[in-house]
Amino acid sequence: MVRTDNRKLIMGIGIIISFALLMMSISIYFNFQHDLREQSRLDPDQIDDMTTDEIKRYMIDQRAEQPVFHSYYLLPFMGFIGLLVGTLVYYIMSDKVVQQEHTLKNNSKIILNFLTGSEKKVIETLLENDGKVQQYELSHLPNLNKVKTHRILLNLEQKKIIHKERLGKINKIVLDKELYEVLKD
Repeated sequence: MVRTDNRKLIMGIGIIISFALLMMSISIYFNFQHDLREQSRLDPDQIDDMTTDEIKRYMIDQRAEQPVFHSYYLLPFMGFIGLLVGTLVYYIMSDKVVQQEHTLKNNSKIILNFLTGSEKKVIETLLENDGKVQQYELSHLPNLNKVKTHRILLNLEQKKIIHKERLGKINKIVLDKELYEVLKD
C-alpha cells in the first residue's frame, strides 16, 4: 500500500513538473518570437517617408540582423521530454517490481506451508526477533527440547531457510535475508 502511494505521488510530481517545463518552453519560444516581431516593425511615420525599395532593403537588413534561435531556449522542452519519459519508465518498471514482490511473497508463504508446525514456530520466533536468535532460546519454546530443536534446525538448514553462526560455544540462528525481507511484513 505504501509503495502504491509513493508511486502515485512520484507520478503526480513528475507530471506536474513536466507540464510546468512544457509551459515554460512554450512561453520562452513565444516571447522570443514576439521580441523578433517587435524589433522588425516599422514605425508608421517612417513608412510614409520611405520608398518601396527602401522598405524592402530595410526588411532584408532586419532579417539579416535577427538573432539566431539559440538552443538553450529548448532546454525546458528537453527537460519536459526527459522527465515525461523518465516518469513513464518509472511507472512501468515500478509496476513490474510491485508484481514481483507480490509473487515472491505469495511463493514464500506457499513454501512455508510445507513446513511442519514446529518448523513454523521456529520461523515465527526468528521473525519476532529480527531474523536472529540464539539456539538455546529456541529449545525453550513450547513442545520443544534440545534434541527436537537441533533436528528442526538441521532440516531448516538443509532447506537453506536458516544458517548457523558460531559465537564461542553458542550457535546463533539466522533466517535467510531474502526470506526475512519477504516475511517480515
